[in-house]
Amino acid sequence: MKPEDRMTAQQTGTDGHKGAGQEDAGQEDAGQEPSAIVRNLGLIKAASVIMGVLIIILTAVLVATVISRLSASSAPPASLELALPEGATLRAASADDDGYVVVVDMADGQQVWRLSPTGERLQTISVTTD
Repeated sequence: MKPEDRMTAQQTGTDGHKGAGQEDAGQEDAGQEPSAIVRNLGLIKAASVIMGVLIIILTAVLVATVISRLSASSAPPASLELALPEGATLRAASADDDGYVVVVDMADGQQVWRLSPTGERLQTISVTTD
């Protein structure tokens, strides 16, 4: 192979077109300005790195917020005040994660109250004798 043929084979690909590097070099030699993407490549890289870091940080903040709100909502209050009707006495009380169950002796029989963790009455069951 002649030296001129080697140079031509190196400059062209297997399909006969010039490689991308050869076209860029030809444009710079012709005095043309590089494309906007090439000019701003550093800015594009910096913006993508900054956005990636922000995504990671904001995801961590979101996970921490969800965890803190879930743990705060499931914690029972430190103290709870329950007002009984006049003449009623408290017979028994029980607590779990879902709230409280209180048995109250009333003048006309017993009542079982199911309370939320905040002390709101969710259900009242009256127990009477025949």
